[in-house]
Amino acid sequence: MTWIKVAESGDIKENSGKEVTANGVKIALFRTTDNYYAIDALCRHQDGSLAPGDVQGEIVECPLHSWHYNIRTGQLLDYLDGVKLKTYKVSCEKNGIYIEV
Repeated sequence: MTWIKVAESGDIKENSGKEVTANGVKIALFRTTDNYYAIDALCRHQDGSLAPGDVQGEIVECPLHSWHYNIRTGQLLDYLDGVKLKTYKVSCEKNGIYIEV
């Protein structure tokens, strides 16, 4: 596994997200009040990016069709049982935000 810098500290506003690419993988990086989370960027419904979705606590709502995912676990919370997006470890350092891929 490798840590890759994907953003600068302060790039992401609280309770929002940003789509980043690490090793060719699209990842949605989210900042909550007290933590950063990273999951696969594309919603399983129609491959829309989750990054611009509405973030409430640990839940993001897909901006296209309102599917809801837990950004800590990657678990889809409605519609289909057992659907889960890949999650990634995040490290916030003085010189930037890193994701382990």
